[in-house]
Amino acid sequence: MDERNGREGNAARGVISRRELLRRGVLGAAAAVPLIRSLGSSPGFVRRHSSAPVRGGTLNFGRETGPTQLDPANSIVGGDVYTLDKIFEPLYITSVAGKLVPWLASGHSVSSDGKTWTFQLRPGVKFSDGKPLVAEDVVFSITRAAHDQNGPLSFLDSALKDLSAKGTSKVVAQLHEAWAPFLSDISVFANAIVPANFGGATAKSFFTHPVGTGPFELKSMTKGAGATLIRNPHYWQSGKPYLDEVVFSYIPDDNSRVLQLKSGEVSVISAVPPAQVSSLKSDSSVHVGLFPAWSVDLLFFNEKLPQFKDRHVRRAIAHALNIPAIARATTFGTAKAGGSFMPPSLQFYADVPTLSYSLASAKSELAKSGYPRGFSTSLLIDSGDQAWVEAAQIIQQQLAPLHIRVSVRPLDNAAYTAAFEAFNYDMMINNAINDISDADEMASFNIDFVSGGSKSFWTYYDNPTAIALVHRAEAELSGSKRAALYRQIQELIAQDAPFIALDYPPNIYAWSPRVHNFAVNPGGAYRLEDVWLD
Repeated sequence: MDERNGREGNAARGVISRRELLRRGVLGAAAAVPLIRSLGSSPGFVRRHSSAPVRGGTLNFGRETGPTQLDPANSIVGGDVYTLDKIFEPLYITSVAGKLVPWLASGHSVSSDGKTWTFQLRPGVKFSDGKPLVAEDVVFSITRAAHDQNGPLSFLDSALKDLSAKGTSKVVAQLHEAWAPFLSDISVFANAIVPANFGGATAKSFFTHPVGTGPFELKSMTKGAGATLIRNPHYWQSGKPYLDEVVFSYIPDDNSRVLQLKSGEVSVISAVPPAQVSSLKSDSSVHVGLFPAWSVDLLFFNEKLPQFKDRHVRRAIAHALNIPAIARATTFGTAKAGGSFMPPSLQFYADVPTLSYSLASAKSELAKSGYPRGFSTSLLIDSGDQAWVEAAQIIQQQLAPLHIRVSVRPLDNAAYTAAFEAFNYDMMINNAINDISDADEMASFNIDFVSGGSKSFWTYYDNPTAIALVHRAEAELSGSKRAALYRQIQELIAQDAPFIALDYPPNIYAWSPRVHNFAVNPGGAYRLEDVWLD
């Protein structure tokens, strides 16, 4: 789950710059097909190329976050997640269309009671050091991620009773009870496969020089800045990847990324600022992609602080914010205004009543609170995100009539992430991305204070009723009953307002016409084994 920065987060655009974090439930293909704007063509047209893929070359990629570490089980930061997922792979992945597809597994079977899952490993898969992938590696990796109490995406800890290897090519999972999101959980990057016992190395040493089954391996990395990946010569997809090398560069400023793309310094950029989408679409030297996303930008409250522990204060702020106006002003038509904390593209989204804009209602709620005369507070944002900078200024203005005096606190991405993960903030804007196809990731990451992995997305929101509903939805196999439970969850959150949905942004990327087959799935991940350069 996310986040654009702390995906996202959950997760890793999200719970974190991911613009990061979160996950599950198969999305209809029609809803998930990426909308690509290829300049010089009609809207929605994807330019096709008759020539065969060309092998070789370096892809220079400018991103809004830099990598900090490469352990799949211990990060949701976008710079980490979207680097390590080129090195490590899970048993299943989410396709560009939002579908779960077998990856390191060739398939699976499930017992009639839903408690026993058997995975058959794909034959011929090797790690980047040439050693074959075996069932023991899978058992070690998934068990480690599930039982890592510090892992933000250790969703399987409460579900997994036993995981065992049956020979070298079969893995059997025994669950405590039926667990609806299990296959989606298996597909999350946190459950990517590493060699058993790190191949005899320590964890610290291993992730400095990682070995995975992905299309690329690490050549070098500068913490917080960039990374260079090179082709894995043992990759299991014959002839792939086409690229020799991928260079990820940290370019925190939105405008700088665009300028470097136009100048040819980089060939792909992430997090294209919404304000520039229109002009880029008219530039024949650039392709722009607005990829549907399981993503939501939210205003979060730190409930370790008494003013935000006060439900009436949160509700007053929700009523004071004109969400449609904020979305229009900051996303330039690229995103829908927020409502539920789950995005409309995600399975089990419900169009529930929210605390709509009403200054009279806002003043009434604040009068019931312990802070009827208002208070001073601060709003943490990632300084490199222009849309968030603009949203913060509007929020500051819209809360002034309540005598809630807001100082905006912009920090660079690394400092921003460190601050909210340490609960060193009052309010913040962040992004949550569902990394997988089931809604449970977003629900548990944002709401399950006990086992969701982030203390309710670093808000400290602890509502036993909401947590119980999340757990019921996880154990319910009926789609209609799960939908009813998730509607209840969304209704409760809308009224409790532990966080407020601002907008539902797409994943916006831009790239040079030299780059072919670039695509992003709804969870924000972009696989590069099929990408090639003219």
